[in-house]
Amino acid sequence: MQIGIKQVEQQGKSYTIHYTLEQPLPFDLHDIVMVQAGDYVVGSVRALDAQQITLHINEEQLQWGEQTIIQLAFSPTVSIEGSGAIIEKLGYFPDFEQAIITNYDIGKDQVELTIELPEPNEKQSVKLTFLEAFDVEFSPPDARLNVIAEMDFRYEVTDLVVDIEAAQGLSGSFFCGKIKAELVEG
Repeated sequence: MQIGIKQVEQQGKSYTIHYTLEQPLPFDLHDIVMVQAGDYVVGSVRALDAQQITLHINEEQLQWGEQTIIQLAFSPTVSIEGSGAIIEKLGYFPDFEQAIITNYDIGKDQVELTIELPEPNEKQSVKLTFLEAFDVEFSPPDARLNVIAEMDFRYEVTDLVVDIEAAQGLSGSFFCGKIKAELVEG
């Protein structure tokens, strides 16, 4: 959906975009959206009303024109069982950037990852269970540390696609039918 931009306010990685559009944007809080602001970037919806949207985007500097395109990439509240409890506790669903994979079990049709969250939630982990997994491909893990650079979720027809890009160690991609998430206190 193309929107006209009136103004963009930035505080760290939080961007509030004041826009013009005939109807409200069709997103919910915590949805993951793709934003074309020069390059494509991914953001998480943190606040939304008829005139502005606040996104958490991991890029520190973006170029904004007079118009941009925003489209839904993934909705954790719809597609990840247990995401509501995590959002209730943390206030948002984590993007896992700079998080550490502390435990993993990569099977033929199921993938389990335990991921320790970065600051300010470094004492907590999220256990993700990907059910009905197929086309599972992972790089060899690092025996010392497996740090996530980026974890993307998206829809492809009726399946979910998961891509994990490593800053160090374990990376991979696969399809799955269902995702479960559980917050684990550390």
